[in-house]
Amino acid sequence: MSEAQARAMQFETSVVELAKRLNEGPPVPGLSRQKRTERVEFVAGNVRFVANHELAHALVAELKLPVLGREEDTADVYAILKALRLRSKFSDRTLVSASKAWFVSAGRGRRRGESSTYYERHSLDEQRAYQIICLMVGFDPTKFKALADAHKLPEDRRQSCGWDFDTTAASWDRVMAPYLRAAQQPKTTIEVNYGEAAGSLVAVARVFREIRFLETLAEFAAETYLWPAPIKMEMRTCGYSNASWTNQTRTLLICYEMVEDFAQLFRELEQSGKPLNRAGGRS
Repeated sequence: MSEAQARAMQFETSVVELAKRLNEGPPVPGLSRQKRTERVEFVAGNVRFVANHELAHALVAELKLPVLGREEDTADVYAILKALRLRSKFSDRTLVSASKAWFVSAGRGRRRGESSTYYERHSLDEQRAYQIICLMVGFDPTKFKALADAHKLPEDRRQSCGWDFDTTAASWDRVMAPYLRAAQQPKTTIEVNYGEAAGSLVAVARVFREIRFLETLAEFAAETYLWPAPIKMEMRTCGYSNASWTNQTRTLLICYEMVEDFAQLFRELEQSGKPLNRAGGRS
């Protein structure tokens, strides 16, 4: 087992234990124990996906990596590949949750009458969802056949998803090879910080401290890569839902409000009558 896989398993164990503790508390009206567990995994999994997306931006900026295309798409691919290579049921569910979050977000936009912003840096929400699904199918078409069937991917696209996975995985491996840290090389210092929170965000801050969310990400980044300078990772109150990498301060930031936003997306998914399922059927 690699160090990355060991770190991921520690995080997954922390999330599972958190779900168990919450299930031992007072019942939540309209939310069974199973649904509470799914909500915890949905939120934690999506935040981890976002954190890995921002970590990709950090790698591009700090290591001066070439980006042939939109950097946002490149960052999504990094987060997807990282989850797939963990080869765990939890990481698979994380990717399914991430795809569903984008589908729900797209539906939310339509209900609000928002028009598609084709000029945006990011791909459209549904395109980002399908990129996750496509790379999952490309990684293992047999394992994720039910996922492909649920999303009605035609056979020719399933085959090209395999090409997409092989190409992107090989590209990331090739570009990162010079920057992988050997066991005898020193680790870069990565400072982590959980900012103060108020109101409902107090519980968010407490939970992410308990599961050592930032510490796990920082330990992985320090053990895996040769950074040219120390970087920082932070969770704090922002006043809005967001996550970002800032070049000037070398800081990866996740806003506590984003955690609440994913919890709201889960509620919208439940209210749609198409709940999250382990097979990955589309919401």
